[in-house]
Amino acid sequence: MKIGALARQTGTSVDTLRFYEEKGLLAPPRRTESGYRIYPPEAVSHVKFIKQAQALGFSLQELLDFMPALTQGRMRLAELQQRIHVKIESIDAKILQLQSLRTEVLQTLQMLGCDPDTTLDPRTLNKPSQ
Repeated sequence: MKIGALARQTGTSVDTLRFYEEKGLLAPPRRTESGYRIYPPEAVSHVKFIKQAQALGFSLQELLDFMPALTQGRMRLAELQQRIHVKIESIDAKILQLQSLRTEVLQTLQMLGCDPDTTLDPRTLNKPSQ
């Protein structure tokens, strides 16, 4: 299948597919005499896996680290599970950071609980000026 058909079937752009190929996430396809890329049918599931992994929070670099072993059948399930557990730990840490940030924002909002028409001093932003 040509690159446009692969893009349509996977919901990606042609540029994205070229980028995946350039970075090594997608194997270079064979080419016709006129230079058209011709992808094998399994490229559809491969690209969908990349997109799903990205949606789960895996970076392209993380995918580059394990995709060759996975696509070549050299990765054990335990290794993939470990990578997923590490990702979960990273997500949990981000959740804690966001909860802390939310608390700070709420405290700032409460601090600004003065008369809405009060003019703020831009030099301090924590003291309303009169």
